Amino acid sequence: MQCKKGSEDMLEEVNRKRMKLSDETTMKKHRPSTFTFSTLKWSSNGLETTYQILELGDWIIVQMSSESVLAVDIQSRQLLRLNEVDLSEVKQNEVLDLNDEGERWEGDVLNNHPFGWGVLYDSDNRRVYEGFRVGNANVCYGRSYYPDIQKVEYEGEILNGRRWGRGIQYDRSGLVMYEGEWMNDEHVEKRVEVRDENQRFHNYIEELTLLRGCEIYSRTLQFSLLHRLRVLHVHGMSIDSVNRVELIGMHALEKAVFECRCPYDAKKRRSFQVKNCEHLKELIVEDGSFRDYCECVIENLPSLEVLSIGKSNGYRAIGCFREASLELRSDFSS
Repeated sequence: MQCKKGSEDMLEEVNRKRMKLSDETTMKKHRPSTFTFSTLKWSSNGLETTYQILELGDWIIVQMSSESVLAVDIQSRQLLRLNEVDLSEVKQNEVLDLNDEGERWEGDVLNNHPFGWGVLYDSDNRRVYEGFRVGNANVCYGRSYYPDIQKVEYEGEILNGRRWGRGIQYDRSGLVMYEGEWMNDEHVEKRVEVRDENQRFHNYIEELTLLRGCEIYSRTLQFSLLHRLRVLHVHGMSIDSVNRVELIGMHALEKAVFECRCPYDAKKRRSFQVKNCEHLKELIVEDGSFRDYCECVIENLPSLEVLSIGKSNGYRAIGCFREASLELRSDFSS
């Protein structure tokens, strides 16, 4: 699932799939999604969503990727959709032996494999998991248990057997240890440093630093999928392939700092735009950044307090936007 044209196209694609899902499963009309958790990475087309988890109303969970759509109803404990699989053949309340050691699955089964809601027991007849499972992987939503005391260890969203999305972790006494977002079995960090262009991150980031060594090969560098981003620091990274840098409609953004030198090439006709970020207070472009950019547009930033472009800190200045004129615009009235 690629964000080829930014967040609006992504949301449009999600809504199309959501409507298709509703039509095909005859679900009731649900409230708009109350939670969307996206796993992101850089690609040649910009920020790309590799996985997305949607909560539709109170009970429906949809997991989407470029290869699959999986939807479940937690309340009715039903698997609503898995790609184009015919779910009418799923058998309920089955007992399935999984191996010679005595592990078994009690629940929904298709073609002699777990396929829906059920309970997984270990070789000592202890419940270790209850929830949705397809084949050998726990999916979408479930509860894992401390086998020896039969208390819940984790309850929440799951992706390919890993804690991913929203969930709650409990200690052995039943007290909450952590409640919030997860990715790849780890607590989600709101402050993230990206050191490699293949590094995955998520849309709940509040502070993002792109470090030296992170080379972006997309034509456009934009961050619109990071709807909670407050602080952005682009520090020494390579953006040789980038022709457009955009901070547009970043409603939570408060500070942006760019320090990204690259070879001078006036033929590329590059553009830098910062627009409609109503809470942005500081915009800093260090000396040497965007030297060959032919357009610099800074527009409608009503909270802007600090604008610094090309400060040399006592060293010989290299300059910024040497091919551009600077436009400062605002449409708010006094």
